[in-house]
Amino acid sequence: MPAVRRVWAGIGQAVESAAIAAVGLVVCALVMLAVWGIDQGFGGDPVLQWRLAADAWLIGHGVDIGVTLGRDAVIAVGLEEAGRSFVLSLGAWGIGLITLWLHWRSGRRLATLPLVDVGVAVLLGTAATAAIGLLVGTSAQHGTAAPDLVHAALLPALVALVGMLAAVIAVRGHDWLVAAARSLTIDHQWLRATRAALRTGFAGAVGVLGVGALLVAAGLFLRFTDALLLLESLGVTPVGVVVVFLLQLALAPVAIVWAASWAIGPGFMVGLGSSVSPLGTDLGPVPALPLLAAIDPSAQPWMAVVVVLPVLAAVLVGVLARQSVLAGTERRPVHWWELAIAATGGGVLAGALLGIAAMLSTGAAGPGRLAITGPDAVLVAAWGALEVGVGLLIGMIAGGRGTGALAGGFALPLATEREGSRIRDALGLGRSEAAEEPAAEPSAEWSDDAPADARVDAPVDGPPDAPVDAPADAPPDAPPDGEQHPAQPAAETSPVVSVSTEDRASTQAVEPVDADDADDAAAEGDRAPR
Repeated sequence: MPAVRRVWAGIGQAVESAAIAAVGLVVCALVMLAVWGIDQGFGGDPVLQWRLAADAWLIGHGVDIGVTLGRDAVIAVGLEEAGRSFVLSLGAWGIGLITLWLHWRSGRRLATLPLVDVGVAVLLGTAATAAIGLLVGTSAQHGTAAPDLVHAALLPALVALVGMLAAVIAVRGHDWLVAAARSLTIDHQWLRATRAALRTGFAGAVGVLGVGALLVAAGLFLRFTDALLLLESLGVTPVGVVVVFLLQLALAPVAIVWAASWAIGPGFMVGLGSSVSPLGTDLGPVPALPLLAAIDPSAQPWMAVVVVLPVLAAVLVGVLARQSVLAGTERRPVHWWELAIAATGGGVLAGALLGIAAMLSTGAAGPGRLAITGPDAVLVAAWGALEVGVGLLIGMIAGGRGTGALAGGFALPLATEREGSRIRDALGLGRSEAAEEPAAEPSAEWSDDAPADARVDAPVDGPPDAPVDAPADAPPDAPPDGEQHPAQPAAETSPVVSVSTEDRASTQAVEPVDADDADDAAAEGDRAPR
């Protein structure tokens, strides 16, 4: 029954979502258990270790944590502003990406179910994650650190919802887009341009973030000695070194977005009044985190050239899109306005995605001036849309092969159909329009390898009503080939097979035998003496 199937699908997804939330909690709890057991010898309050693990999991999903430090903690921090209550709101999204990725995998499985079943499963899975988040936030309440319960219930559930919906859209989005275009009577060329804009926008944002990841890796490699000095200044134990390393892994997505914002141009802030951009760097006191050693405290003149990197990444995406989703065919060539729509729409979508990433990477990292850190989301979105859009247009124009006639009498390169590559598949550009149409396979009737008795005569070229000459040895009353005898039903018509000239010469016409005459002949044969 459909109702029972939907209930079981929802229950199964709720259990799976709860288990996914438990995975992140267990990882954080194991880290704190190692610190408690090795460094502290299992001394102290075990509930404190749980609260720290719960706070880490909640911060990893963007939940605000209200902090009020005691006198001893304020002295250890060494900041006068630490004596006042402050909020930690900078998300350590490396933990949240675990939840997002596992729900993505779950959503791809749900995409094979009927649409109503998918809706029920996604709803119950989101509700289960919200219940887990609220329970964890309630258990972590303390006078020193108190998570926001509203955020604890909503933000982990929102991460799970985005993961499942993104997977379902990735699997079934093409069919939904085609159905919407048919219902709205949208022309095929507009649909092709829209599909290209969606795919290139997502791929362009991924390319810019990839540039940010390369810049972080290059900065840490070039300033590795400074990172080691910062780590030694913390005075941590060997277990503490592992904890600091895991903390930096959790903050790695934030660092990548900051580096991408720096490459785009607006840059970012590490505290109120600071500025880090290719045009200049003005840093004040920053936390002693080895990951921040990748920031060069002095801007170099060559750093302005780094703004070209996001454009080059977008050019690469445009070339791949031109040879796949915008390849076109001789029957359906690509028009210049399709390239303009795809580049403009892709740039706007990429800018919006980069702006959302910048917004999620902005928040308070500590007391005082550290209450404001991260990039300006509006500037990142605007400049990102401009740079990605220009790069996409250049790549689409330069990435063609051959020549195709376009509207208005102009001609632009027309890409040939090619199979997708791993890079295209990773960026969602691996399947072209012509690849989606099944190619006509040669029939076994016309294959040279087919057996001789399986071949049939080819149809005679000419108009459909043209008469067909009968064989020379056929009787005068024999009907032409391809016509049925007036007295013979259609169901008894035998197929025509190819007959050689020698067989035709030795073949004689035989009058059909009536069924009653055949029965009489058989009866006489039985009465004949043996």
